[in-house]
Formats: sequence, C-alpha cells, structure tokens
Amino acid sequence: MPRRRRRRRRRPVEAARTPEPSASVLPPVIKVEIQNLDAIRGDAPDGGRSEALAIRERGLEEREERVASAEVDLADRSRRLEELEARIGPDARLVESRESLERREQRATELERRLRDRSRELEERENDLEARKAVLEADLELREEEVERREDLVGIREERLAERQRELGLYVSQIQGRIESHLAAG
Repeated sequence: MPRRRRRRRRRPVEAARTPEPSASVLPPVIKVEIQNLDAIRGDAPDGGRSEALAIRERGLEEREERVASAEVDLADRSRRLEELEARIGPDARLVESRESLERREQRATELERRLRDRSRELEERENDLEARKAVLEADLELREEEVERREDLVGIREERLAERQRELGLYVSQIQGRIESHLAAG
C-alpha cells in the first residue's frame, strides 16, 4: 500500500504577523476571515471604504433585488396556483369520481365474469350429476329387471321341481306297489 504524503498547512502570512489575544479561542478559518475583513476595511482613501467592499455591497444589493424579484414571482405563482385550484377543483373531483366509477365498473364487470364462470361450472356439475343419476337409475332398473327375470325363472323351476317331486312320488308309489305285489305273489 503506497504511503500518503501529508501536506503541511500553510499559515497565512498576515495571520503570523498580527497575533490576537483570542487566537486560542477562534478557529483558523474564522481568523483568516476576520483578517480579510480587516484588510478590506483598512485605510482606504475613499473614507474607510475600499473598492472591494463597494463591489461586495453592490453584489449584495443585486442579490437582494433578485431575492425580492423571486419573492414577487413566487407570490404571483402562488396566487395563480390558488386560482387554478379553485377553478379546476370541482373538475378534478369529477375526474376522480369518474375514475372511481370506472374502477368500480371494472370490478363489477370482473365479478360478473367470475359469477358467469361459476354459474357455468355449476351447470356443468349439475349436468354431470344428472347424467350420473340417469346412468345409476338405468343400471338399477336393469338390475331390478334381471332380479325379476331370475325370480320368474326360480318360480318356474320351483313349479317344475314340485311337479317332478309329485311325478317321482307317484313313480315311487307305483314301484312300491309292484314290489309289494311281487313279494306278495312270490
């Protein structure tokens, strides 16, 4: 890292020549300003005023004139601004209310769109439920018809079974009658 050179502060030549009793209290910058003022006020042929002081006074007067002009301009602008605000105020409130109405209208439009979407979704769900219900009802009817058909078949088979049991009972009694008659004859 390179070393930095320290610069020595140079004391003004005039400050070294004129020691002041309050030198320890005042910072060096103020001392220099005081010395510069003393030099400006110094013995000048025009009654205590030097040419530099006259130039500074003229500059100060010019600044005061510019500030006064700026204040007048600022007051004029402020007055015009108040007039514009008074004239434009109702229109501005109207524009703000229009913007507010437009925002509300946009929100209402958005809500209506959402409601339409939800309504459409609900209708689709209802249609799906109705279709499922119809399928389930049709399936239930088919199963009921199948159960009825099977009950009918069971009924028919029971009748056949009962008829065969009667026939078998008759056949058995005929065979028993033959066996008994064979045994009695025999």
